[in-house]
Amino acid sequence: MLIIMRKVVKTSIGIFLLIGLIALIVAVRWETPIEEQDQKQQASIPVDIMEVRTTIENKTLRYIGVVSPKQIQSLSFKNPGKLQQIFVEEGDDVEEKTVLATMDTRDVSYELELAKKAMEAAHAQYQLGKKGASSQEIEQARLNVEKASQVQAFAEATFQEYKSLYEEGVISAKEYDQIELEAEIAQKDFEMATQIYETATNGADKELIEIYYRQYEQAKTQYEYVETIINDATLVSTIRGTVVEIPFEENTRIASGTPVIHIRQEGSNVVIGVTDSDFGKIEVNQEVYVHGNNRMMEGKVLRKKNIPDPSTHLYTVEIYLEEKDTLIGEIVECDITIGTEEAIKIPMQAIVVQDESYVYVYESGQARRRTVQVEGFKDNYVVIKGLSEGEKLIVQNVKHMSDGKNVALVREGEDYD
Repeated sequence: MLIIMRKVVKTSIGIFLLIGLIALIVAVRWETPIEEQDQKQQASIPVDIMEVRTTIENKTLRYIGVVSPKQIQSLSFKNPGKLQQIFVEEGDDVEEKTVLATMDTRDVSYELELAKKAMEAAHAQYQLGKKGASSQEIEQARLNVEKASQVQAFAEATFQEYKSLYEEGVISAKEYDQIELEAEIAQKDFEMATQIYETATNGADKELIEIYYRQYEQAKTQYEYVETIINDATLVSTIRGTVVEIPFEENTRIASGTPVIHIRQEGSNVVIGVTDSDFGKIEVNQEVYVHGNNRMMEGKVLRKKNIPDPSTHLYTVEIYLEEKDTLIGEIVECDITIGTEEAIKIPMQAIVVQDESYVYVYESGQARRRTVQVEGFKDNYVVIKGLSEGEKLIVQNVKHMSDGKNVALVREGEDYD
């Protein structure tokens, strides 16, 4: 009986071992495909793709430039004198023809009065000599001589009195000069009145009439010259801009031609240096987009210099900006559109730049590496060459990619900023 029980136990153990072995074999057979599938899934990188398309893009030259003032205009008086009044301050915005300052013209006003009287007297003498004088004109000329003689005598006596006071230090040099000028005017009036009376009473021949005419022309020229001095005593802005400097104060003596007010013309210039190959592509008045200080400004090509800079061998191009608040010396980027061209734009995250630039395209579940040539940048895109229209560009996980790598397509679209 004991022997029979032992046989049954051994048989039962054998059956359990056989069942376990069969179960193990089945489990291994089921587990292998699952592991292979997991490994395969782990080897595939999830990607987004976009279809490569050709677009028409502006062909642009980009250069770095420096902002400079468009023009600093230095204004001055043509004649020397005392700066009487300044009507503007530094920082003021002025329009064209704005009155900026005036010169003291009191001394010149006496000269103008003297020149005017001399011109009128010379003209009257010329007219009398040319047509002859009536009895009434002769009498009027005589009365003018008497009146001028009295004025001249009074002016001379006053001058002699003031001369003594000046020598004693009682009056100023300015007061003395004024009285002396008045005496000179009175003397000239008397001389002219006397000449006119003599012409009226004695008449004049043809040669004398010619002399009178030349005297009138000379007197007229002198009067117009002094009048110009007074007109030039008002300083007026010839441009629209901002007052940047006023180096003198009121009541200061100013030499002729000395700058009194400096005005920066509204707007600015950007100066760039371009290569000889690009110089001919740029035209005057061509539009330019200027980027600086987190803003975009519009400008135009103002002028080109066809002589290169001796140090850089680049050609200078000046760009005018209407922007008023630009900073002098600011570094900016200038985009000059010179035409259009077909281009392929791809998102920046789709390209890898190392020793060479390359991207990956999607082909039958795998990533294929393509070397491309970078042509430029536009917003968040890179303009390239080396791809064909219709190819599927991988735009995700490109830095973890390699040629022939299995990829799993997640999304296909066009916009990947």
